Amino acid sequence: MLLAAALLAGAAAVLSTAGLPTAPASGVAAVVVAMGGALMAYGTDALKKHKDRRELLPSVVRLDARGRLPLVRALDDPVVLGVHPAAVEHEGRHTRTPAFIVRAVMPRLLDALRRGRFVLLVGESTAGKSRAAYEAIRQLLPDHRLIEPVSRQAGQIAVDTAIDTPKCVVWLDDLERFLGEGGLTGQGISGILAVGGGGRYVVATMRAEEYAKFSGRTGPGAINPGREALRQGWDVLRLATRVEISRTWSKADLVAAERYRDDRRIEQALRHADRFGVAEYLAAGPYLLADWRDAWAPGSHPRGAALVRAATDARRVGIHRPLPLSVLVELHEPYLRDRGGPLLRPESLEDALRWAVTPLHATSSLLLPEVEDGYLAFDYLIDAVEKTPVPRKAFDVLIAFATPGEAMELGEIAWQWLRHDQAEAAFSAAQRAGLQDGMERRCDLLRDSDGASVALEFARRAAESLERTLGPHHSETLDARRMYAWEIGMEGDPGESLRLCTELLAETVQIFGEDHQRTLKARRAVANWTGQAGDAARAAVLYAELAADCAHLLGQDAQMTVNSRMEVAHWTGEAGDPAEAILLMEELLRTVTRSDGFAQDLIFSIQFRIADRLTRTERYAEALDRWELLAADATSQFGPLHNWTLDAREDLAQCVGQAGHAQRAVELLTEVLADAAQLDAPRSRSMLMLGRTLAHWVGEAGDPTQAVVRLEGLIAISAEEFGADDPTTLGLRLRRAHWVGKTAGPVIAIEELRRLLDHATETRGPNARVTRAIREELDVWTHGC
Repeated sequence: MLLAAALLAGAAAVLSTAGLPTAPASGVAAVVVAMGGALMAYGTDALKKHKDRRELLPSVVRLDARGRLPLVRALDDPVVLGVHPAAVEHEGRHTRTPAFIVRAVMPRLLDALRRGRFVLLVGESTAGKSRAAYEAIRQLLPDHRLIEPVSRQAGQIAVDTAIDTPKCVVWLDDLERFLGEGGLTGQGISGILAVGGGGRYVVATMRAEEYAKFSGRTGPGAINPGREALRQGWDVLRLATRVEISRTWSKADLVAAERYRDDRRIEQALRHADRFGVAEYLAAGPYLLADWRDAWAPGSHPRGAALVRAATDARRVGIHRPLPLSVLVELHEPYLRDRGGPLLRPESLEDALRWAVTPLHATSSLLLPEVEDGYLAFDYLIDAVEKTPVPRKAFDVLIAFATPGEAMELGEIAWQWLRHDQAEAAFSAAQRAGLQDGMERRCDLLRDSDGASVALEFARRAAESLERTLGPHHSETLDARRMYAWEIGMEGDPGESLRLCTELLAETVQIFGEDHQRTLKARRAVANWTGQAGDAARAAVLYAELAADCAHLLGQDAQMTVNSRMEVAHWTGEAGDPAEAILLMEELLRTVTRSDGFAQDLIFSIQFRIADRLTRTERYAEALDRWELLAADATSQFGPLHNWTLDAREDLAQCVGQAGHAQRAVELLTEVLADAAQLDAPRSRSMLMLGRTLAHWVGEAGDPTQAVVRLEGLIAISAEEFGADDPTTLGLRLRRAHWVGKTAGPVIAIEELRRLLDHATETRGPNARVTRAIREELDVWTHGC
């Protein structure tokens, strides 16, 4: 935030290039714990804020021994700034950091820093990002003051300090720690770069996986949990010049390293360069990983291993704050218990912590004790550990510890692991903290877990409550009313949903104007339900108009622009032109893969739609290639038990069956079902749908009787869990009637389908999706006779 003119005129001299005079700090790089309460009290009046900042500065940024912002040239220990140390040889001939090897990327990094003043180095853990950034500022900015915030909450003070310091560099190692709720904003970073004189720089590093998550674009459809924080993060990332640092070293890099073979550590790293990056090997990443895995052995350090895995999983699911010891202790218990508990003869907590924080060969340690009286996992482990679900009890601990924004992300993760109860708990926590997205995602979750009727009732009550408390035209009320209208369509009345959405659009335009984002969202709802109500061609036109307006108002790369283009392709296909739909989707895929600004889930969504459309148009060879790649990529990106991975594998099996290999489809689906059983959600809708797919291909493979048996078991579970009138139960009965017809003849099938149609019409309504599906199946059997 830019300081007021009075502050700039009357008091800016206090924050000169000499740094703030404050009480002396102990040590060259003394960093005191960030005071959360004091940060919350950071004043809003300009002069008061200035005084508050002076008082808080020693607690929230790095100062030198004289209590000043340190000069870059005085920072002679890169480890202090986040560089992973290397092993120190017993003879003591080498320091904690070997000689810097100038890699081929260095000229580009220096040029980017000269030109852009905000440079972000992106790469895998231990790729050498922090060291390259350190050497770059030492070379180009030796006389600048370094401003390094110690926590996310310190970000705004760091921004204000940078604005007041004419020659400075803001240092943000592991940038993700400073993004999200209460952290840095695009406005703040822009404020630093906009100050005249050009002497202010921002240098940051970020793991590639975190960059993909924070790259600011959500998947299609409803608002995803945690994505507002990610969008705010992208507002920062998009301002940077991105420089890639590869973990593996190029031939030119290795040639440059040859001159340093007299350092035994570099010589050893070069001998292993075919398997590991040189910086990775120097930081002892592979050795630390092996040390952790060996520690699970009985009598070794199993409690320490459990503490490390718990801290690693916390970072893996998006909590990058240091974990207080009390939280870490509670968090590690399920890991230790699941691996054998007392049978492992675990050591004491004191011994476990001592082992976990002890550097290996004087390099990094598995747990990093932080200045905020907490612990972080060594970031190398985040990419290296198996991407399996977090134990349930441990996940509950994380939900209780999470900030509202983190709770939204945890809710999404729990949902993908089919843990609907934990997703509900996380979304509810976010909603109680005031995040409207929490309410909307609770509604989406209820539809998935308990059915459209329950979600509709939830939306109705939410809209009525907000209308009573805030009034009918409040923005939150309008959002809830749109949610209610949407759920009416999902319950089976798209025509009524279209009518309500059209009314809401008129209200929204009147209140907010044509160009407001809420108006654009209202137009999106009208376009969607136009298509769902049966006019696919008109829906394609409405989405095309919306995409053009979004591109003009929000930008070509905006979430709503891209999602609208995706829907243009979808409804073009539904209107009878699948070839054009595929072309439009391929063009969109090229657009998003060329840009750095799109999250992996959006790219996956587009690829899913292309593969699905290829399957539906019987282009099976092309579709199979797509599904196989998607299944492999999803397994690598999200883990084998993530819902996207299971969906991709299920769709691959479906395509195999449709291509004429029914028995192979049965084999693939049996494997998917066995893996999904590890999620411990045997009675969820997702598992019922997977079972239904398997039953279908069992029938297609020549055993319709067994298909009926399987479906009857699924119907019993669905009726018990969701009720006899639930659409899932009715849909399973529809599939049973189909296979009964294959075994007992069309007369029996027609009788069952007529009874089922009467039941669905009475309980769900004549226009409900399941009712229409039953009617279509009945027509097939009737005309077939």
